[in-house]
Amino acid sequence: MAEGMICSEDKGRGESLRDVAERYLFELANRCMVEVEIDELPLYNRFKSCRLRDMIRDLCLSIKGKKEGFLEVIDKKMGGEESSICKTNRLAIHMEGVDNDLSYRTGENKNIRSFLFLKPDWRDTFWYNYITFGIFKSLKVLVLEGYTFENIKLPKGIEKLKLLKLLSLENSGVEELPPSICKLPYLQTLNVKNTMRLPNCIDKMKRLRHLFMKDDHERIGGEKLKFEGSNELEMVDDIWVGDVVDDITHLLKLPKMDMDVNTNREDGSTLFRRLVMYHSLHYLRITHCRVSKLPAYEVQLYQNVIELQLVGTRIEEDPMEILEKLPMLRVLGLWRNPYVGREMVCWATGFPQLRELVLHRLLNLMGWRVEKGAMLNRSSLLIAECSKLKMIPDELEFINTLQELRIISMPEEFVKRVGVVDGEGEDYHKIRHIPDIFIYTNYRCHLFITIIDECIIN
Repeated sequence: MAEGMICSEDKGRGESLRDVAERYLFELANRCMVEVEIDELPLYNRFKSCRLRDMIRDLCLSIKGKKEGFLEVIDKKMGGEESSICKTNRLAIHMEGVDNDLSYRTGENKNIRSFLFLKPDWRDTFWYNYITFGIFKSLKVLVLEGYTFENIKLPKGIEKLKLLKLLSLENSGVEELPPSICKLPYLQTLNVKNTMRLPNCIDKMKRLRHLFMKDDHERIGGEKLKFEGSNELEMVDDIWVGDVVDDITHLLKLPKMDMDVNTNREDGSTLFRRLVMYHSLHYLRITHCRVSKLPAYEVQLYQNVIELQLVGTRIEEDPMEILEKLPMLRVLGLWRNPYVGREMVCWATGFPQLRELVLHRLLNLMGWRVEKGAMLNRSSLLIAECSKLKMIPDELEFINTLQELRIISMPEEFVKRVGVVDGEGEDYHKIRHIPDIFIYTNYRCHLFITIIDECIIN
């Protein structure tokens, strides 16, 4: 899309450019030119991954890539050649650091359209400002992920790239993005996940379509982001309601949205209902917001929610009665006393798509019952710090899809029932069919679940 390879003329009624791109990709997959991993549920993100087949990749790189100057791939770790670096239109460089000589040679090709600097491992790599990007007047795509930049500032000249449509600085050591970034007239995709501070001028980016943030209020200087002028937005990934934005009216019109709600409102039940009525919402995390009662299930609610994390919500009525009806729900996390009741029941045919379930620190929960026929597709279960829970449900024995069970910091009596202590525990028959079972009881494992808990929150 950033390079103009997706034709607007191919759009059908109500389609976006992304929809057209997906049709192109399906066609390539049907012709056995591309391997794709398709999401099991037909939502906005249909593809989980894609790759060229080995023979097709070699053919593309050797013939189309080098001979026609379409693309040059240089892997410094593998001793990649740099023969056509001054001729190519697109350059992808795999390296652990930034090669001084290579950087200067790259500067000889001022007609380049796409730059991708890719790190082969997780280690921090320091980027020296060998390249002044302002000389690349034709550049449309720039990917600089995982680098720590000199003086913790954005490399020189990026704000001068007037044709730039895609900029990715994910996991980059940038202290603050300059406001001039928001003046790039054609920028469509901005990925600033885990960077530091974002200027509060998103509303000035009139052509922005995709925004990847994962920011909190500190990263935008304590202000609230404004989105009123971003009329072409299609997707916002990870926005914090309460900390980062108050008015979500504009965001709720997007075709796809992932959202964190972190607010100090006394009762967020009304806000929760407002959120789950929008079909664009796929991922929702409620943090530090009391939701005393979940909205009753209706056809127009919860339709496309795939993942739901409830943290410290203190729900008063059994949430399973409502959540088990969600048609698309695959991941459910109940963290830090999300439900204050004593009993919880999962009824037959409930949770038809659920894959992962987390029960963490339900401090009052004494009984959990699962009827036969519920959660038949579940593959992962974590039970942690539920200090009053007596035993695991009997029907766990009949969920044959369960592949992983984690029991962490549970009472000694609970652990003895499921474990092997002087022979099999009296509940061991319920879980013996599960391939991977891990039971942690010591302080080290308590620390482990605390770290996981903090990762979910942060």
